[in-house]
Amino acid sequence: MSSPAPKLLAASALLASMVACTPRDAAVPDASATAARPDTAPAPAAQSSDVRAVPAGTTAEPVYRTFRDVVVACDNVRRCAAIGVGDGASGLVLSLRRDAGADGEQALVLQAPGGTVDTSGMTLDGAAAPAIVALPWQRDGRESAILRIEDPTAIARFIDLVRDGTHLGDGAERSVSLSGLNAALLYIDEHQQRLDTPGAWARRGERDDAAVPPAPALPVLAKSAASPPALPEDETGRLIRSVREAQAAALHAEECDAPGGAFDVSRQDAALPLDATQALVFVTCYSGAYQSAALVFRAARDGTEATRLILPAPRLSGDSEPREDFSLLVGAGYDPRTGTLSQHARGRGIGDCGYHARWQFDGRGFALSHYAEMTRCGGLAPDDWPVLWRVADPAAGMP
Repeated sequence: MSSPAPKLLAASALLASMVACTPRDAAVPDASATAARPDTAPAPAAQSSDVRAVPAGTTAEPVYRTFRDVVVACDNVRRCAAIGVGDGASGLVLSLRRDAGADGEQALVLQAPGGTVDTSGMTLDGAAAPAIVALPWQRDGRESAILRIEDPTAIARFIDLVRDGTHLGDGAERSVSLSGLNAALLYIDEHQQRLDTPGAWARRGERDDAAVPPAPALPVLAKSAASPPALPEDETGRLIRSVREAQAAALHAEECDAPGGAFDVSRQDAALPLDATQALVFVTCYSGAYQSAALVFRAARDGTEATRLILPAPRLSGDSEPREDFSLLVGAGYDPRTGTLSQHARGRGIGDCGYHARWQFDGRGFALSHYAEMTRCGGLAPDDWPVLWRVADPAAGMP
């Protein structure tokens, strides 16, 4: 088998730079920027509804920033997290998460990827920290390796104890940097409009907690009415070949690998039913050891026409690094039964950094329904990456 395509290596390198440590408050571009929008991008009328279709004022602008060694991420209902990870995948991961509103739920989480944190050995800047050990740590019910505190008073006490520290350790040569934590917590207080209240994390005062605004309502997305009829196997192969041939110029513009040879990217091409007359066709652009990327086309089932999809990224706050819309999907998939289009991009093979996204088909186009991202590689599992965009579940009425 030949070596992975140069473009995959370039994209992997960019993902690696995306997740590397960044100085002070520098924001980091995401890997979607590697995919330049082609001149043949679909006209606005052909594109799906996206996050900009949500009525103004109904949601907050998501945030993604880095303060020295701490990531701050807030979603579209002002649910915020400050996350610090250790170097590599053998350090500690510290997360402080808080919902919007005066009584927003809080959680302090400490974990050691691949290991167990022993509270009895916890240190601050290399010295024993009995006051931190004495906090009401509890083993997470899902994984005994995770320590959690949900009591707001205890979380405030933890913040006060580590405020002037530089590293928190567990006595087992694992630690996490606290550099930037104060600035990160101050930013979250400001973003959630709780500065100078008794319940603020970083800057407490006498302002009434009742002045803190509640969380905005979650967007509600429509779904397509019914599952589409399946694509016959012979029709699937013919449609894939037709789209790949007709879109040769777009593939060339993206410098995609040519099909054929021992490392034949076309083996990963796919076509799935969208509705009674259309299908989604995934044309693989490049592929490597642990992920591949594809151009996605909305095509007539008879192969007579195809429009390339450009999928919306979340529109972040003005002080965040903007995210480009996605013209290439990494680790793409589609479920015709639910109308859910997804991608999952890993910054490195163990999958402790990167981004994942989902879009919902409503019978006309695709709207963003979920987006999570972690730019720093340090052992944080994808399920724990901070979410920047979420919508209501119409069945449960929950996020």
